[in-house]
Amino acid sequence: MSEGSFLIDCPCCKARIEVDRKTGKVLRHWDKPKVKEGADPMAEAMKKMQEDKARLDGYFSGARDEMDKKKKDLLDKFEQEKKRIEESGEDIKPINPMDLD
Repeated sequence: MSEGSFLIDCPCCKARIEVDRKTGKVLRHWDKPKVKEGADPMAEAMKKMQEDKARLDGYFSGARDEMDKKKKDLLDKFEQEKKRIEESGEDIKPINPMDLD
């Protein structure tokens, strides 16, 4: 909702409408929320929030596991290259750009 608009709840159809203050034109329209007969809307909302939380926790734990695996792979590659250099006996230092002056 912007500064130049306000929300109206329709008393007849229970829909929500966003209206521009200056022109009076309808900017957005939300349909009436669907509620099951005899159902507790608060219990439904809590259940949906718990499902969403579980889904997001799954995403984050999966991302953490993936990052740990990637870190382990990179450390293994580094150790292999380090071992290869030690076994080959290369003592060549990389060129320092500051020494080129």
